[in-house]
Amino acid sequence: MKRTPTCTALGFLFLGAVLAVSPATAFGQSCSFNTVPQGRVCRKEGARCSPPTLGGGNVGKCTIEAGQANALVCECQGSPTPSYNMTLSPLTPANLSSGVATSTITVIPFNGFSGEVDFSCAVSGVSHPVPSCATPAPATVTGPSSTTSSLTVAVSSSTADASFTVTVNALDAHGRPPDNGTQSSTLLVSHSRWIIGNSFGSAKMALVTFLVLLTLWVLVYLWRSRRPASR
Repeated sequence: MKRTPTCTALGFLFLGAVLAVSPATAFGQSCSFNTVPQGRVCRKEGARCSPPTLGGGNVGKCTIEAGQANALVCECQGSPTPSYNMTLSPLTPANLSSGVATSTITVIPFNGFSGEVDFSCAVSGVSHPVPSCATPAPATVTGPSSTTSSLTVAVSSSTADASFTVTVNALDAHGRPPDNGTQSSTLLVSHSRWIIGNSFGSAKMALVTFLVLLTLWVLVYLWRSRRPASR
């Protein structure tokens, strides 16, 4: 009977030793290294995991991904990665014969994104020469609010009459593009638009003049036809 406490104590000591040499479980289930169409998977929902499959940081949390046949059962989601979207307002004016059209580029930050965003632009169309596009000035995000830059597209007398697509791309200091990708706007160039307008104005003036002269001629004819014949 005196050996029971000793055995119990030894049991507790053995259990403590096992726990001491066992791997720490503070991080829960680690991400599996089995490759699947969408990355690595976790073994238990809600457990802490490392390294994250999505997001940033060194530690993530296993979350369920569902909705598709090949969706992950549990994915290691880290802290949200700073990112941004870009929007491009329609070019104004949308129709040009010559001159410049302008647009506003807006950078919308997410998850604490900050820093400088550089832009590039390109003009495409089936006809050449195409309008020229000046490289927009960089936009710097310093807080949670959006920031803007200006896009300018120039049309000259030698630009072809056609519809053109102006595409803007962006990259941050780490070479990351916006989450929503490149943005574009359409510009219609027509040099004949003004010529047609002037011709229509001239034709209208000529028609009015013709009608006035015709009216005068009719009045004179009627007046003469009603006069008594001279003897």
